[in-house]
Amino acid sequence: MKSFAMSLRSILYRRKQYLSLMLVCFFGVGISLFCLFLMDGMLDALKYKARIYYGGDLQFIGENAGLYITNPEATIESIKPVFPENTIISKRYDLDAEYASFYFEGTGVRQRVIKGVDFASEKELFSTWKFVEGNADITQKDNSILISEPIAQMLEIHAGDSLTFLYQMGNGIINTHELVVKGIFRDTSLFGMYTSYMDIDLLESIVGYPVGWCNRIVIYFQDGSPSQKEIKQYQSSLEEIYRMFPLVDDKKDFYNQLYSIEMPTYALIKLSANLQDVQILIDAMKLIAAFIIVMLIIIIVAGVSSTFRVIVMKRINEIGIYKAIGMKRHKIARILLTETSLLVCIGCIAGFVLSLILTAISGFINLSFIPAFDIFLTNGVLKPQISILYFIIVSVIVIVTTTAAVLFAIRKSVRISPCEALAVTE
Repeated sequence: MKSFAMSLRSILYRRKQYLSLMLVCFFGVGISLFCLFLMDGMLDALKYKARIYYGGDLQFIGENAGLYITNPEATIESIKPVFPENTIISKRYDLDAEYASFYFEGTGVRQRVIKGVDFASEKELFSTWKFVEGNADITQKDNSILISEPIAQMLEIHAGDSLTFLYQMGNGIINTHELVVKGIFRDTSLFGMYTSYMDIDLLESIVGYPVGWCNRIVIYFQDGSPSQKEIKQYQSSLEEIYRMFPLVDDKKDFYNQLYSIEMPTYALIKLSANLQDVQILIDAMKLIAAFIIVMLIIIIVAGVSSTFRVIVMKRINEIGIYKAIGMKRHKIARILLTETSLLVCIGCIAGFVLSLILTAISGFINLSFIPAFDIFLTNGVLKPQISILYFIIVSVIVIVTTTAAVLFAIRKSVRISPCEALAVTE
């Protein structure tokens, strides 16, 4: 306790000398934490949009090479006991909209994917959406559609207006159908911009597919995404009911085997396996964040250790006095180490406050104008995820590394004899 009091008094007395040391730690820790919070927020936004696009956390697909499940209601009932009681399991039909367009008052817009949805089953998922106009209250065979805000702006259309859905079927016949815009949702990302949603039975009747079929069963966990361990358990349970393809990290691994495996075979596709197309981008983000954090920690350690070494050398006379009055070397070393730890702890806490300030500021900067960047945004802005765990980890790393870095200078200074120390002139 006495060592702590002496260290604190020394810091207050030499506050101008220690200011630069603390500022290095302040900015380094603050920016490091902000990068970690920012990365988590961006990945969380990506995952949120992906869960909406893919209908949840898992997809159950298969039965034949065309991926058509002919009796989805029976299939859903058979797999329900595998998952927790409040899990939402629903059928979907994803239509490749290469030959589909929307027209309104002479303006046409191509689509990428049109998703047929059982809105009654997926009501909980659609309740989390952000709508600019309208809502997702679509009943079975309701002649309605949900479109994205950018598509609505291109067509200059509003909720309640009718548009023409044009689709060219496989036999070359062009079919058109009038649809009412039920809702306009806010999403300019690659997941949502050119994706629209309508009732699954209506979609199948428009494009001439057998009504009641689907090409995927989506599984949404209301209590949060399952862990890898839980997914493996679900896979094992499903293998007792169906012939299952092994879990894959990329859904293409299953698609590439469709015509070479025995049918019927099913596959449980996890959300990350659907995101392999953007995995390179995710890995690049993590690599850049890791590089920035490592460089900042190196700067902190180098800055603190070099500054503290200079300060210790200037205090060699003081160390000589301590030794002359009988103070032991380990006690002097403890005082100096306590000073370092206090300074670094104060810098880490101040850095955490800085990261919170940067987090708050980032919420006011609308970045939706950046093409394709909306995949990482929440309502058009970055929304970093604050984590106390990150603060603890970064603080421990900084404290341990800086303490180890200054230890050599402290050990060298306390070994000097009182006569040598007192003879030194600054």
